Amino acid sequence: MAGLPRYFGLATTSMDAKNRITIPAKFRSKLPVSSDGKVLLYVMIGADFRHLDIFDQESGERRIEALTGETGLPGETQRKRQQFLAMVEQVELDKQGRVLLPKSHVGYASLKSEVVISGAGDHMQVYDPTEAEAVSAPVSVEKLDPRDVSAIYNSTLPEQG
Repeated sequence: MAGLPRYFGLATTSMDAKNRITIPAKFRSKLPVSSDGKVLLYVMIGADFRHLDIFDQESGERRIEALTGETGLPGETQRKRQQFLAMVEQVELDKQGRVLLPKSHVGYASLKSEVVISGAGDHMQVYDPTEAEAVSAPVSVEKLDPRDVSAIYNSTLPEQG
């Protein structure tokens, strides 16, 4: 989708005792600023392994809309989506480029003082490097398997024929 911020790359940052992390400049520079000068973000628990997803306001609202799903009396899937949506938090980027992560979210993702922030297209992922290694999530370029990189790269190429 043209015009949407795209987040890519890896960075390591620290989390302070108040559960604040600084969003690295390479990601922060892509965050849209509202007309009142604020940068609002959505923090959600992540799927596949224990991490947090951080969405800018536009991408977060799209994700929330997709999760809201059908209207009317909820079925089981819709109830689970509603439970998930109850855990979404909106936070504001402060003047130092930091966000305050909700305590419950920090616990869910097992975040400690050092965290990895990685770009994931329309959002960022925040995770503990040790926790991520246990599920083979990327924590550094050196730890990537070249075969995995090749498979991903080749899957995006148009068919030759």
